[in-house]
Amino acid sequence: MRAPRAARKPSLTPGRGSGTSEDMSGGTIAIIPARAGSTRLPGKNVRPMAGRPMVAWTLDAALNARSLDRIVVSTDDPAVMDVASAMGLAPPFRRPPHLSGSETSVIDVIAHALTEVGGRWDHVVLLQPTSPLRMAQDVDDAVAACRAAGAPALISVSPLPKPAAFYGRRTHEGSLSAAEDVQTLRVINGAVYVGRPDDVLTARTFRIDGCLAWDMPEDRAWDVDTAEEFAACESLLLRRG
Repeated sequence: MRAPRAARKPSLTPGRGSGTSEDMSGGTIAIIPARAGSTRLPGKNVRPMAGRPMVAWTLDAALNARSLDRIVVSTDDPAVMDVASAMGLAPPFRRPPHLSGSETSVIDVIAHALTEVGGRWDHVVLLQPTSPLRMAQDVDDAVAACRAAGAPALISVSPLPKPAAFYGRRTHEGSLSAAEDVQTLRVINGAVYVGRPDDVLTARTFRIDGCLAWDMPEDRAWDVDTAEEFAACESLLLRRG
């Protein structure tokens, strides 16, 4: 694994610092939301995974992604703040309590972060810490695909885990019928979201008209929500070396 290239990011000082974005025009900003609470797996963002806090894997991917001009960690958790600061990504603000609950919309978190850092951005990228297997190249490829297509948004997806022959539909009577067009079905894996800020905030979702579905390898598309998923991702990271 490459060492993070923190020095390339000029805007990552605590507070606004010299990296204030009021006069920023264009470019791509990444938002990494990492609140303190977790219903199923308490403290999962800073829980050790393959030798480092889980959130560090996403921070590392962001730091090594060449497509990102600014990286902002949005958190209310002092432990996450410490991890991010140690990696050169000191949060420029502390997320307020009313945006730190389990029912908070991630769109509201993005809107708050964009308001806090200021500036105007061509694209906003959402990188959730619950996707620790996502790599910097995945981020760069997703941003490049969205730009090349001129799409308003892009969401990373994965193919269904089994061949089409393993899927069927249960009828109201309880019988099994064939499932049609399974080959085109995709799972939204939560690893990478890219969008034009105005479009995303207006629609309050990345899943808007013209949104691209961008295929990611299944082995890098895990979403951690349970202890079992955490253990599986840790095993895959250890195997990756």
